Amino acid sequence: MSQIQEIRIQLEGVGAVLKSRRFGVPAYQRSYAWEREHIEALLNDVSEAIKNKEKEYFLGSLVVTGPVDHRYEVVDGQQRLTTVSLVIAAIKDIFVRDNDMEVVMSVRNDYLSSTDRKTKEKEPKLVLNEVDNELFQELIESIPKVENTRFARQSHKRLLDAASIIFAYFEELCKKSKDAEADLHDWLDYLESNLKVIMVTAPDDSNAFIIFETLNDRGLELAISDLLKNYLFHRSGDKIEETKNRWLSMVAVLESASDDPLVVPFLRHFAMSKYGLVREKELFGLIKKKVTTKKLALQFSTDLRDNSKTYSALINTDHDFWGGYDSKVRDCAGALNLLGMVQIRPLLLAILAHFEPKQVKLAFEKLEAVAVRFLIVGGTGGGSLERIYSETAKAVSEEKLTTASGVVRAFSTLPTDSAFQLAFIITTVSKQSLARYYLRKLEEFGAMPADGELVPNKDTGRVNLEHILPLSLGEEWSKNWSADDARAYQRRLGNLAIMSAKINSSLGNEPFETKKSAYKKSSFHFTNTLSASKRWDKAAIDSRQIEMAKLAIKVWSVGG
Repeated sequence: MSQIQEIRIQLEGVGAVLKSRRFGVPAYQRSYAWEREHIEALLNDVSEAIKNKEKEYFLGSLVVTGPVDHRYEVVDGQQRLTTVSLVIAAIKDIFVRDNDMEVVMSVRNDYLSSTDRKTKEKEPKLVLNEVDNELFQELIESIPKVENTRFARQSHKRLLDAASIIFAYFEELCKKSKDAEADLHDWLDYLESNLKVIMVTAPDDSNAFIIFETLNDRGLELAISDLLKNYLFHRSGDKIEETKNRWLSMVAVLESASDDPLVVPFLRHFAMSKYGLVREKELFGLIKKKVTTKKLALQFSTDLRDNSKTYSALINTDHDFWGGYDSKVRDCAGALNLLGMVQIRPLLLAILAHFEPKQVKLAFEKLEAVAVRFLIVGGTGGGSLERIYSETAKAVSEEKLTTASGVVRAFSTLPTDSAFQLAFIITTVSKQSLARYYLRKLEEFGAMPADGELVPNKDTGRVNLEHILPLSLGEEWSKNWSADDARAYQRRLGNLAIMSAKINSSLGNEPFETKKSAYKKSSFHFTNTLSASKRWDKAAIDSRQIEMAKLAIKVWSVGG
C-alpha cells in the first residue's frame, strides 16, 4: 500500500504540464515515431475543439518517474509531449516572424525552455534521447532555421516532417484568419488548460512500467517494442540497468543495419526462431508467458542483444559477422535478400544459433534452392511460407533437426524436380535484378570453363541485362512479332541474356541479325550460343528456356 500511495495521478492541461515541470526521455525509449497522419489528426482535432468551444480534449496518459535533479523521466507519452512542444514552437516562430518579441520570450520561457537562476544556462523543458535531442532542441529554437541536410536518421526525418507540417499549418491558419494573433493565443490557451493529459507520477521504474501497460491503449503508443521493452525492464527488478544496456545495444545494432524500422520485425522473427509462428498481435502475450522471472528476463534481453547482430548481418551481408563462415554462406544470404525471402529469417537465425559452420554452409545453399523453387513454382503464399519456415526454425531450436538435409526434408510442400522444371520453362521475370540472378547462377553452374575463372560480374555497370526481343519493337521486329505476342514473350527468361554493358548499350532494338554478331563475342555460354540461332521467334525462346530449365533443377538442387 505504501508504494501505491506514492503514485500520483493528476488531470492537467498539457501546456500546464510543460510550464511547471522539466522532462527527459531516457536513452532506451524509441525515437520519435509519429507520421503525418498522426500530426494532422492532432492539429485538426484541437482546431475543431477550439472552434466548438469544447471545455476539454483528452490527449491520453503521461507516465513519468522522479523527479531526479528536477527532471521527470518519461516512461510513456514522449510522442505527445514532443509533438505539442513542436506545436508551441511553431506558434512561437510565427510571432518571431511578426517581430512580437515580448510574446516570443513569454512562450519560450513558459513552455519550451527556461534559464537556471544559478548556472544561468538554458534548461529545456523537454530533453529527448541522444539520437533525437540535438535536432529537437534546434527545432524548438527555430523551425525555419534548421538545416535539414545535417540530419539523416529516420527519426530525424519524422521530426523534421512534423515540424514542417505544423509550421505550414499555422502559416496557413494566419493567412485565412481575420485576427491571426488572437487565434494563436487561443491555441496557446487551449493547450495550457483544455488539452488534457492524465499525468501519472510513479516513484520508480517498476511501478511506472505496470501503469504503462495498464493505461496505454491508444493504438500507435501501444507499440509491441514499447510493451515488450517495458515488460522486460519491470521483470528485471534490481538488474534493470543491465537489461536497459542490452536493449540499447540491440536497438543500436538494428538501426545501423537499415534505414527501415527493424526492431519489431526482429523481435517477431527472433521469437519465431524459438517458438514457431507468431503473429505480431500475439507477440507480447507470448513473451509474457515465456519470460516470467528476473533470470529469464535477463537471459531474454541477452539473447535479443546477441541475435540482433546476427539479424543485422542477414540484412547487411557486408557485415564482418560472416568472416567466421565459408564465403558461400554470405553469398546465399545475399541471394535470399535479393529473392525477397524475409519469411525465411527466423529459420536462418535458428540455424546460425544451433548448427556448426559446415552444416550452416550446406543449409544456406539448400535454402537458397528451396526459396527459388517456391518462388518459381508459386502457389505458396507469404503466410504459408512464413508458417513453413517458422515451424522448421522451432524444430531446429529444439534440436529436433540437426542437419541441412534434415531441414530440407522438413519441407513437406517443397516443389519436386518435375514441378520446378515445368514451371521454369514458362517463367516470366519482371524484376531485372531477379533475371540477372537466375542467368548468372545458370552461367556459373553449367557453362563456366573447367578452371572456373569466368564468373559473371554482379556489377550492373559492367554486366547487365539484354532483352533479345526488345521491349520497344523497331520496324524489323514488328514484321514478325505482333504486339500481343511480344508482350507475352519479352520478359520470358528464355528471351533474356547477360552481357557486357559496353556491348549491350549499342544494341537497343536492332534486328536480330545485327545483334547476333555481338552475342558471338560474349564469353557467357547462354549468350554466345544465341549466335547459332537463325531467327528469334516464339519457338526459339521456348527452346532456349527448356534448356535452361533442364539445368535449373541441378543449379537449385535440394537433393544430396
